[in-house]
Amino acid sequence: MHAEAHTDSLSMPPLDSIQVPDVIPIFPLPRVVLLPGEVLPLHVFEPRYRDLVRDAVASHNVMGIVEVRPGFERELPGSPPVREVGCVGYIAAHEELPDGRFLLWLIGLERFRILEEIEAVTAYRQVRVRYEPSPDAAPRLAGVSQLREELRGLLPELLEIDDAARGQFAQHMAGVSDAQLVALACQILELPSGRKQEVLEAASLADRFLLLYEDLYRHLEANPGLREIAPEELN
Repeated sequence: MHAEAHTDSLSMPPLDSIQVPDVIPIFPLPRVVLLPGEVLPLHVFEPRYRDLVRDAVASHNVMGIVEVRPGFERELPGSPPVREVGCVGYIAAHEELPDGRFLLWLIGLERFRILEEIEAVTAYRQVRVRYEPSPDAAPRLAGVSQLREELRGLLPELLEIDDAARGQFAQHMAGVSDAQLVALACQILELPSGRKQEVLEAASLADRFLLLYEDLYRHLEANPGLREIAPEELN
């Protein structure tokens, strides 16, 4: 499987050395969608998910993040229905607190589709998955190259930070991968989980950029004071 992630401050082995099994534990969350290349901090306090973290750290270091289907959030103490498509996350750093809770940081690796939920002896749920990397056809990506560069240049301007911090972030943006750029754009544009799920399920990386084009344009129209941009600049 292929994945990209920024790891300046997180511990992670080379991506090609990460062995991701076909059966993985899942951590269902309401209104949370993890994307490839995204860093997700988590506070884990429920006993079954503490067990999940301990077992994952002792073995493959991964877990699947899937959104609880909207409308079923109240069933979370049990086993509510979840989205069919999620993202496997690598535990890049973790800290066990004295009372047994965990603080951990996941890096999104690749999306998966749930094929079946297996009967597990663990308190947490486990599923058999098929990984579905997004195809990155060069001609299609070339077609969104202008949008990619516009995102790199514009996203730092959307942050409410001082000029020095904005300059540092702009330097960081210049070196991020396409997967990271998509994830950062979703965070900065504050996309709701339903829209992030659409981005996750998009047929290709180019299609993810096109979805973000729509959201970026809506954001700029809703916030006209941010920057005056002619429509042709984004085409």
